[in-house]
This record gives sequence, structure tokens and C-alpha cells, in this order.
Amino acid sequence: MSLLNVSFSPDFLLSSREGEESHFDACVVIDVLRATSTIVTALSNGASEVLPVLNLEDAIEFDKNGYLIGGERGGIKPSGFALGNSPAEYRMDVVMNKRICLTTTNGTKALINARKLANDIYVASFLNLSATVEKLSKYENIAIICAGNDGDVSYEDTQLAGCIVEKLHAIRGYDLSDSALIAFNLWQRLGRPQFTGSHARKLIKLGFERDVEYCSNIDVNSIVALYDGKVIRKFEG
Repeated sequence: MSLLNVSFSPDFLLSSREGEESHFDACVVIDVLRATSTIVTALSNGASEVLPVLNLEDAIEFDKNGYLIGGERGGIKPSGFALGNSPAEYRMDVVMNKRICLTTTNGTKALINARKLANDIYVASFLNLSATVEKLSKYENIAIICAGNDGDVSYEDTQLAGCIVEKLHAIRGYDLSDSALIAFNLWQRLGRPQFTGSHARKLIKLGFERDVEYCSNIDVNSIVALYDGKVIRKFEG
């Protein structure tokens, strides 16, 4: 039976898989507010690749190697970085044909940790929802990894996880883990993105209300973003 599993933070799933690798055919990482929405936007606007790293120091090293560095800590652009973590900053005139190195509080950690779970890793947001679901539907066993908020559950990530579960289950009739069922039931109750969680409120307080609104848009583009364990590129083919 094909299985859908949701992890509400990367730490939760990894803790039960210590020392084991590639137990899923594919996984999809989501950090709705805002890392995966930013990555999808950057690639859609012509960036050649996005390289996720854990630390600010690592990103600064890549700045010396011709990468455009972006990211955030506490929602704010770090000193000396060209870009923050707002999708609005990753305009076509800024990122076209550029290599981007990105570090964020939760999203890039989730991506890097996902390498322990599957070889095929996709990057999803509401912005590229349908294209991602179509690609995922070719796989049997899928892990949906929510970046969460500092190890805690993210309301917005859980909504997208539930939406992905709903769409995949309609295509193939996957067996759902308990966590997938929780996310699915939340999405069924809401029916549309409703960004009212703690992180959404924090971003609005910091002045990023437009980011919160933008990240709730469904199918703004049709790209599939694939992480090969080193860099994220648009999937071609």
C-alpha cells in the first residue's frame, strides 16, 4: 500500500529514523512562510539554482564564490546579505541567471535534513502546488516534511501538508499515517489557506504582511523545484 507520512517538524521524523536512510521514495519539504515560497519564486523568476546552507558563515563563504546570498534570522535580513527571505525581493531583474545561496531559521535546515530520508526531494509551496502534486503522484511512499517553527508545529505548513495529502489521496488512494490524517482533516475543515498562526502574526508585526498574503496564493506558477542534495533547480522533463 502506498503511504503518505507528514512530519510536523524535521526533528520529529528524523528522531525515529536514526541511522537509517532513504526509507521513502520521495519527500517534499514545505516552509510556507517563507523559505520554500521564496525558493519557488526565485527559480520562477530565472535564478539558475538555490543552494541551501545551515549557517550564516557558510553563506558568506559562498558570497566570495559568486553567489547572491539571502536569508534571515528572526525574520530579518542578516547584516551584509544582499537579500532577505521575502519573495518580493527575488524579482526577475535581481535573480535572473544568478546562483543564490540561502540560509533561514527553519526551511534550509529542513531541506538539508531531508537528505537522510529520500533521494528525490521536492520543494513545495502553495505557489507551485498543483505542479508539485502531479510530480509526487508518480511515487509510492512519500514523506511530507514541514519546516515548522523552531521545532514546534507551524499552522501554515500543516495547512499545505493537508492540501497536498488531499490532492494525492484523490489521485492514488494512499494510506495515511496518523500525522497525515491530522493535516488532511485540518485542511478539509479550512478549505483554503488561512494564515493566522504565530509565525504569520510575527511576520505581519515585522512589516511583512504582503509576504503573508502572497504566500497564500495557489498555483501562481507551474514549476517543479527539485533538490539533489546540494542545490535546488527547476525540474526539466
